[in-house]
Amino acid sequence: MKRIFSAIVFASLALSSFAGGLLTNTNQSASFVRNPMRYASLETDAIYFNPAGSAFFKEGWALSANWQMVWQDRDVENLLSADKKKFEGKVYVPCMPTILASYKTGDWTFSGFFGMPGGGGKAEFNEGLPLFNNLIGQLGSNLGAIAPVPMTVYGASEFESTQYMFSLQLGAAYKISDNWSVYGGIRGNYVSNNYKGTIKAIADITGMGTQDVMAVNIDMDQSGISFTPVIGVDYKVGDFNFAAKYEFRAINNLENDTKELSIKASDFMNHIGMGQTIEGAAGGALGSYLGGFADGNTLRSDAPAMLTLAGSWQATSWFKAMIGGVYYFDKDAKVESLLGGDNNKNLDHNTYELLAGVEFNVTKNLLLSAGVQFSNFGITDQYISDISFTNDSFMTGLGAKYSFTENLDLNVGFCYASYASYKTQASNYIRNTYNATVGVDFRF
Repeated sequence: MKRIFSAIVFASLALSSFAGGLLTNTNQSASFVRNPMRYASLETDAIYFNPAGSAFFKEGWALSANWQMVWQDRDVENLLSADKKKFEGKVYVPCMPTILASYKTGDWTFSGFFGMPGGGGKAEFNEGLPLFNNLIGQLGSNLGAIAPVPMTVYGASEFESTQYMFSLQLGAAYKISDNWSVYGGIRGNYVSNNYKGTIKAIADITGMGTQDVMAVNIDMDQSGISFTPVIGVDYKVGDFNFAAKYEFRAINNLENDTKELSIKASDFMNHIGMGQTIEGAAGGALGSYLGGFADGNTLRSDAPAMLTLAGSWQATSWFKAMIGGVYYFDKDAKVESLLGGDNNKNLDHNTYELLAGVEFNVTKNLLLSAGVQFSNFGITDQYISDISFTNDSFMTGLGAKYSFTENLDLNVGFCYASYASYKTQASNYIRNTYNATVGVDFRF
């Protein structure tokens, strides 16, 4: 039972990542979706990916409005069951917006970014998960032993979790020379999570058919505010551009707003006089763990610091190549369970990503692009759980930019992330992510 509620804790605090580190959404522009290697960008989305590069923008305003639709398959196979049943989870985000804006005057460029660098969707598991069902079944064997009539008890569950991190970043880039620029800024983050669901014990009773035994009901919100300093540097020479960015750790203290946390015997068990006995047995198995879900409790759920290094080469007037990497300091970020402990300490190593991309100017107005991203997360059996898993992945993006005028661009793209399956003794974790996008860049 402890593991059930430990998993619930991590469901409520883990921000679902769509592209990026364990807890970080780096897909913050339509240009990223068509080519993930954006960390040496000198286009409008440099405001997020390479903010020091915004010092090389043209004079005046630059605006970018981006819309993304993201959907994920998050499936778990129960390796402990005879039929190896697959529990299907779905995440769907119909609208993930990102807005970028800057104003350049002289050697200074002032910029802002609004988006969701963490979370952003609802995960639904309508048939529950094997972890819940198996462990409720273990509790049920104890209940069956004390019941006055023969019964076989098993678990069933359904739940949904929603996570959002909204961020607003403001900063300024300064052009030191024709080649060098620097950036400094601050990002404010608001985290809002929710977990809601029911975990049931159900019994097959001789002569009485299938009956509900008991249910654990949870409805809990979490929220918190944090701030992230961001610094960057850019070096531009000839046909080459090199960039680096460092985002400091965001220390998130999340506070519980618990609407319901209860153990209730079924009407049938109350009717046969077993209600209090069953509630007492379940409460004893849960022990003090329920206290961690009390209204007003707080826990840490940090977003890790991250370092990006990248370069681009305009090889010809029609061909551009770029390469880079991202390193996330996950093990320095504290991610607490309500039961105590820091889950990130269970990682084998910090996350690293390798990226590459190419762009082709097919005509004066049409640019085609493609890129890849490989992510290694250092996941271990101790870290992973049925509802909080991000396996090593390989993402491919492709798309196009069409320039209607010198100052108006339309970006469209699609990317697919394939995650390596990860097996433990109890479960096999399978995940895939799809992303479609459109964005408009405007300069004046």
